[in-house]
Amino acid sequence: MSLPQLIEDLQRLSEDQDSADVVFICGRDERIYAHRLMLMARCKSFKTAKRGEVCRIPGCTVSPAAPGASTPTTIRLPHVNPELFRQFILYVYTAKLVLQDSQVFQMMILAQDIGVVELRTACEDHVISTLSVDNACTFLTAVMDIHEKAGAKCAASFMERCIIYIGENANECVKTNAFLTLTKDAIIKIISSDYFCLEEEEVWRCVLSWAKYQAGVTQPTAHWTEEERARVCQHLSGVMGHVRLLLIDSQVFAEEVEPTGAVPMELSLERYRYAALHANKMMDNDKRLQPRLAVAVNMFPGSQILKNDNLPLQTVLNNWVGVAKQSMIVLKFQGFIALLFISNIYHYLQIFI
Repeated sequence: MSLPQLIEDLQRLSEDQDSADVVFICGRDERIYAHRLMLMARCKSFKTAKRGEVCRIPGCTVSPAAPGASTPTTIRLPHVNPELFRQFILYVYTAKLVLQDSQVFQMMILAQDIGVVELRTACEDHVISTLSVDNACTFLTAVMDIHEKAGAKCAASFMERCIIYIGENANECVKTNAFLTLTKDAIIKIISSDYFCLEEEEVWRCVLSWAKYQAGVTQPTAHWTEEERARVCQHLSGVMGHVRLLLIDSQVFAEEVEPTGAVPMELSLERYRYAALHANKMMDNDKRLQPRLAVAVNMFPGSQILKNDNLPLQTVLNNWVGVAKQSMIVLKFQGFIALLFISNIYHYLQIFI
């Protein structure tokens, strides 16, 4: 018998309700049938069940069948999406699965809870290998939803991974539709990061675009009605405290930020006081005055050195050059890589590898 034929036969078995001795009731009482022998062979939560137990799935309710009865054992999983669970059962029988970005984290948590290690690994590999500008915000939305509902530890690590990726690729990620549909909590997590790789003026602009989309407002600020202004400000409430307004250019603040009405009066006054006295007259440890650590990455396009684990080295290089911002040209010639940092006074540094 060929392997494809075996997989086909196992798929038919997964759909055979007459021989099934377990029925899962998911969501709003949708019934999904399975065979306990297959579950015990493939799922750790069934393998490790103690005497008298059917399984050890978190959050389930089990109603064992009476001895000698022809009715299947009932396992209730009200928190599990029925369609997702059907895909899970198909994987248990056939190892076949088509992962969707919007459901990969739910499948990963399900695999963890029921104990199918290779499926959880497949989900993790899918996220790592397919994480991109186009889906990073979609992944973040999904993993934050899972983390909020289930509090899974693996969800927290992937949430951090998504935030870092979005930060490192901020210029592209903020232009996607998925960014505009993020929840307020997700926006706050992203812009609170020191590694959100945008100048503060651009942080403000992408936050404003998000708030306008959420509020259903398309007109420029000058053309807002009072009702539109109130809607935008409602979405910006709680978010503005994470935009480092004191670092925004004075002209941008006066022409773009203040007219929205989203900045409290006391913060506006503090902003103008900062502009007058400058940073050395204010508290050095105020986070609102500290540039994001990864902003300099925007000045190193195409770098194969200053990325991933080497990202903190930008600070070292900035200190060597002695100015806050540089740009970089990568030159490759006869095995040498020269990093030329060009500042306002044309400082430069060459590194030979």
